[in-house]
Amino acid sequence: MSKKRFGSRMLAACLAVTTLLVQTAPLASASTESEKQTTEKPQPEKQTVKFSDIENSYARNAVNRLVGLHLINGQGNDRFNPHNSISRQDIAVLLTKVMGLQPKSVEDARFEDVPLNSPYASYVYGLQEMKVMNGRNDQTLGSTDPLTRQELAVMLSRLMKAGGVKKTATTNEVAYSDEDEIADYAKEAIHEVTNQRWMQGNGGKFNPAGIVTRADAVVIAERILDARYQQAEQANFTVNTQALSLLAGTSERVKVTGVNGEMLPFTPIFAFDRPELGTVLADGTFVAGPTPGKGNITVTMGYKTVMIPVEIKNEEKPPAQVEEKGAGTADSTASTPAAQNNKAKAGDSDQKTDPAAAGEMKDPSAPVESTDPSEPAEQEELINVAPGSFTSVDTFGQPDSYFREIEKQYPGPVGGLVTPSQDWTGYNRQFGRKVTVALAEEKPLEKVTLTFKHQKSSGITIPEYMDVEVSRDGKAWSYAGRSLHDVAQSEAKIVERTLTVMLPDVETRYVRVSFPVKVFTFARQLEVWAKSSNHWEGGPVLLPPPSPTQLMEDKKAGNRVENMLLAYSGSYGDRGTWSMEDFLPMVGYRTADGYMRDQMFDTILFLPYQNMPVTKDGWQSYMNDLFGSGKQLDALNKAMREYNRLRGTLYTTPTQENVVLALPYPNANQTNFGKMASDKPSLSFNAATIGEEQAYLNRKQALEWYFQELQKRWNKEGYAYLKLEGIYWFHELIDDSAPKERELIRSTASMVHDNALRFYWIPYFGAPGVEEWKSLYFDYAFLQPNYYNDKPVGLDRIEGVLEVVSKYGMGVEIEGDERMYKDPKFYQIYYNQLVAARRLGMDKNHVHAYYYGSKTLIEAANNKDSVMRAIYDDTYKWMRGRFDREEYFEANEMP
Repeated sequence: MSKKRFGSRMLAACLAVTTLLVQTAPLASASTESEKQTTEKPQPEKQTVKFSDIENSYARNAVNRLVGLHLINGQGNDRFNPHNSISRQDIAVLLTKVMGLQPKSVEDARFEDVPLNSPYASYVYGLQEMKVMNGRNDQTLGSTDPLTRQELAVMLSRLMKAGGVKKTATTNEVAYSDEDEIADYAKEAIHEVTNQRWMQGNGGKFNPAGIVTRADAVVIAERILDARYQQAEQANFTVNTQALSLLAGTSERVKVTGVNGEMLPFTPIFAFDRPELGTVLADGTFVAGPTPGKGNITVTMGYKTVMIPVEIKNEEKPPAQVEEKGAGTADSTASTPAAQNNKAKAGDSDQKTDPAAAGEMKDPSAPVESTDPSEPAEQEELINVAPGSFTSVDTFGQPDSYFREIEKQYPGPVGGLVTPSQDWTGYNRQFGRKVTVALAEEKPLEKVTLTFKHQKSSGITIPEYMDVEVSRDGKAWSYAGRSLHDVAQSEAKIVERTLTVMLPDVETRYVRVSFPVKVFTFARQLEVWAKSSNHWEGGPVLLPPPSPTQLMEDKKAGNRVENMLLAYSGSYGDRGTWSMEDFLPMVGYRTADGYMRDQMFDTILFLPYQNMPVTKDGWQSYMNDLFGSGKQLDALNKAMREYNRLRGTLYTTPTQENVVLALPYPNANQTNFGKMASDKPSLSFNAATIGEEQAYLNRKQALEWYFQELQKRWNKEGYAYLKLEGIYWFHELIDDSAPKERELIRSTASMVHDNALRFYWIPYFGAPGVEEWKSLYFDYAFLQPNYYNDKPVGLDRIEGVLEVVSKYGMGVEIEGDERMYKDPKFYQIYYNQLVAARRLGMDKNHVHAYYYGSKTLIEAANNKDSVMRAIYDDTYKWMRGRFDREEYFEANEMP
């Protein structure tokens, strides 16, 4: 690994940039939250606009979508004018936005009809720099001229090359009957865009000299936008190192390339989590400061990230071996917290981690792990432009009034999060925050930083990540990148981290910082650093739009589970191996003719079969199977992607599937679970051999280990179309013979809740402890009716189950298996529970779990027999409150 010694002058300058990030100064004239000075409040990402002239236009959906994303506007008086021509300068603006090209100031006006003060200048000259748009021979652009179809085809072909869009392999050669009318310079381009399906002819003709209408332009722009979404989602790249180890005062560059040497579709964005140790520049060069220590560089390409550990050493010390971490994996930083010992009353779990109640927040200057930087050298160009700017804070999903009241105890400094102050601003639950900063004017931005605090004893953890987005108008946004860190959420020490995302001098006015909140997040000093002029020499800056899956996750963050399907896996061959094809008719309701009409089960509960060994190896084997390639979770993620594709929502408003994962049960009879460390004995859960207290602690340790490993694996995979909703307690009763069973359940509940997850349980009818489920801190409990068996069970059992469910505020589990296809008795039982629940009004506005043995309902979905197929259809109708049968089936009655 080569290293280059920097001269003292250059090192001083780099350290000045680094240490400015953590330097604070009092604001001369701070204002109250309601009096923050700004020129304009940022607008919402989407808007609803109704145009009176597009109802019958083939471009209606594309127009509504792109207008909603603020990528194009109407032309006044509620009209879009889809049949009007689009000018060359207007197409420049549209293509720039859908490609994610970041406009920048222009110094030389090369076209006489596009002067420097033109609002089109930065867009036109940006495309010219990318060699996408050229002018006329008379030194003009022809800015207001209508655009011909062959001119647009040439521009799109160049755009494909400049944006690294992979060309579609030629299948059937398209021959247009008006080929002779196509200009020679445009023939190859027309072939490419036709094969790419970005432009299509009509009636066997391409009509090369035809004028591009506004409707045509929007439809084509939407296709390009979807291609960019796909590039961002599937971005493949490599970095030249898996870890950095360098001496203090030296530098080394992290280089990002395509996997096979192909052009990168987006500009790599770099981030660092320890600015007191050094800084990573926008081109990937890491400059180490004088202080030894460890940090992490994050590389973002599209929607994917890689974390590179960094170690800085003193020159006189021999280099130590740095453990390498795999490159090319996203979000590989998560380490989950151990279970909390705090106890709280049922329904009041927020009180147990209130920082004020913990009595540990009195001294905001308490010692932290990080090292204070030395006084920086003067750096006249780089300034923090955030103080005094308008700042808005939004929650992921709907805000909660109770949690907002708790937040008022930790309001932070007067003037808001952008105020240079040592005061912390506290955020309580509600899944996450989006902080938008509106600057006074556009500036070439170099970096965005935000400092977080970790204090586990008070329920305060550093967010797993920080995302940064940028916008010129506060309406249309681009995703810049993510900053990760390696602070384990189980870390007992007080730690601070300043997460920094570097920007390649992006000229913008609005900045948005997003981060998740589990229980408490404490933040301070949101800083936006800018230069007086743009010095970026790395070529055009291309950024993706914000991920649709992330936007959808924000909206669904507070949504509750409605219909949860139990998916057993990890054993019994094909019965316990779920493929994408298995999941597809379960996540989406597919009509008999193959049309994907609606969502079916919105949640999948993954749980093991009862034969799973109660050993560390057995638990690990089940987990490995759960995260295996092409099955289980991976298959579900692929099924949800296909569901969204079939529904036409893949790049608009994709649906994410909720996932609940089971914790294996630490059976109290186990005396040889396995070793948690090589130098420790194997754990025993048996109170008779080691005593009740130690047996309880061992069971608790095993659950904590599994939960932490589960979280690590989940975070590492980064499933785009799945959302981890909760954790399931596997045992179906409260076993009083087990050591401190209730205390173990409550401890597990605290561990789950401290990670902002919900806790689920499905006891059987008559199980010990059913009535206690709320006091055990479960968020949801479903009752197994247990009438789906060989013993004769009357209708009174069904109604009795529903009475218990109603009495204790539980959900109900709907039960069925393959016998309902063969035996009239079980067919009758399945339908009678649907009828009973409907008659009692429990089919609507309730949460339900569904047990089908293994993959039974899939058989009904794929069955050609109308009676068998009706089981699938009627189950969907029941979910939607449209099941219309009123009477019970009697005896052996079947259709």
